[in-house]
Amino acid sequence: MEIFKKLLLPISSEFFNENVIERVKNIVEVFGSELVVAYIVEKKTMKKVDEVAELFLTEEQRKEMEEEVINESKLIASHFFERIEREIGKHENMIVFGEYSEEIKKIVEEKKITCVVTSFEKECLIKYRLFEMLSVPILVEFGRGEKKILGVCSNLAPNKRVPKITLEMAEKMNYEPFFIYIIDKEEKVEVDEYGHKIERDLDYLKMKAKEFIEKYKDKAIIRMSIGTIENEMAKYADEINADLVVIGREMKRKGIFGKEIKREMVEKVKHSLLLLN
Repeated sequence: MEIFKKLLLPISSEFFNENVIERVKNIVEVFGSELVVAYIVEKKTMKKVDEVAELFLTEEQRKEMEEEVINESKLIASHFFERIEREIGKHENMIVFGEYSEEIKKIVEEKKITCVVTSFEKECLIKYRLFEMLSVPILVEFGRGEKKILGVCSNLAPNKRVPKITLEMAEKMNYEPFFIYIIDKEEKVEVDEYGHKIERDLDYLKMKAKEFIEKYKDKAIIRMSIGTIENEMAKYADEINADLVVIGREMKRKGIFGKEIKREMVEKVKHSLLLLN
């Protein structure tokens, strides 16, 4: 699949979720992905060192201390690279210093990355601007569920890419495919393939949902639901214990191209998410 052609696994010096290595390994094995691993030494880590050193050390001592931090970071990074070589195999790796999301954006552009695989950390991820900055898919790892993949469709999206990718992944990974079609009660609109919104009444939206169900009923288990997209998808993902939830570009008022709503989805859905962006 094109979206998994070249993966980026960014590893932050501030936090790391062990589950993400297993997820990347599975994707590489199934889809034959190229892998780039970047160990990112967070700018705030270096700033903390400078703040402490400035109070107590001479300029020469500060330089020595900074060099020690850099060398220690390189050593930690080398351990990660060796482990990934053992567990996943051949990959390209690098060590970079800077702000997490900014460095990821640079690498995505320079290396022509097609998907970023990261992990969820409530106190860290929400600070990052990945959803706003990246146009490539982002897989946010929470941990493993049952061998089920859930595609989320709604009146807030064209519902073309999500079904296609969900079914292709299910076939490749030998997973059971599920869809949930959600009529979002907060926005009674229909979104076309260009992202334009058209006001619709509830009866019309129900008719479109039934058309979707009729189209895919022989290919996946489908549920229709009325509520808010973020709450309904979270409940159904819990109910089936999905291993992966696939989300498209839901056009909800909470943000341009659904940027803010995606953050809310990540917080509410305690399952791994593939955000197609």
